[in-house]
Amino acid sequence: MWSSVVDGQVLTFRLMGVNNQNFVMRDEQTGTWWQQVTGEALVGPLAGKRLEPVRFDEVSFEIWRGEHPETLVLEPVPDKADQYAPDDWDEDMDFPLPEQLAPAGEWLPRQIVVGILAGDVATAYSLDVLREQTPIADWVGDTPVLVALAADGRSLRAFDRRVDEMVLEMYAKPDMEPPVFIDGQTGSEWNFTGLATAGPLEGRRLDPLRPIKDYWFDWKQYHPDTRVYTGGGPG
Repeated sequence: MWSSVVDGQVLTFRLMGVNNQNFVMRDEQTGTWWQQVTGEALVGPLAGKRLEPVRFDEVSFEIWRGEHPETLVLEPVPDKADQYAPDDWDEDMDFPLPEQLAPAGEWLPRQIVVGILAGDVATAYSLDVLREQTPIADWVGDTPVLVALAADGRSLRAFDRRVDEMVLEMYAKPDMEPPVFIDGQTGSEWNFTGLATAGPLEGRRLDPLRPIKDYWFDWKQYHPDTRVYTGGGPG
């Protein structure tokens, strides 16, 4: 997810097509084309600019509603149905859609991975491994990270596991949904939003990171130097 403000101007985006199975968007104000996965302006007056990332959540509605009971739900507007893209919108694209395949010897091209970018350092985690080992406490460059899935195998969050100068070792509390974590240093309990709800660190909050679910070939295409996390340690 990206901010739509560039140099103080609010941009409105429309889907233009697909590049390597990533959306290409066109802003209506300048006609510039933007790549979804990187936020980079590819062609047009703003070429070379980059959208600013914003935090987003990819969790089940059940988890979201539990955390935000007053949330509103965006529903389709029946009398505007003709303005929504059809389910088969991609079949009408009139140009080839090349697929960049990942190098052999790592994962299958369409393996779903979770990508974490910290500064200029990228790491990819297999979604299958996360389902077996969640949470994963790791380092991405100089950033100590916590990557966690809920029991539904889809709801995903990641955090910087530093509090002040202390790097926390985090463990899942058994049979809790949404997940609850305990840090090994103070015994404080942390909920799935990164908030400490009990213990010496109660009230403190971990800084959120931006985990991105993606096909392996796509993540590798845009992060060619990515590190691969396998099993209990780095690949």
